Amino acid sequence: METSPRYPAFDSLMGGAFNQDWRDEWSSVDEVLSEALDNYPATRSALLYELLRIRETCSEADVVDLLESMGSGFRPEIDAQLSALGWVDHLVERINALDITDE
Repeated sequence: METSPRYPAFDSLMGGAFNQDWRDEWSSVDEVLSEALDNYPATRSALLYELLRIRETCSEADVVDLLESMGSGFRPEIDAQLSALGWVDHLVERINALDITDE
């Protein structure tokens, strides 16, 4: 029996958009993020809430484990030259920048 993900918006981004074959579908990390986030304020809001919870409660190892459990083909250290927590911070910054632009 599958359980629902603890962080459904993060799971959708990392396990869906950044699936095992993401490099075959997209030319860059930024292209994936633009497609998944730029025109979806409700998605960004849900994701931001989860990312802030992750930042407060998870260690680096916890985030690495989360990414692996989501079936993500994305590895922050390799694909974005960031630690796992650095990736969470990067997503928070990107969402905040988009939300400021949308106001």
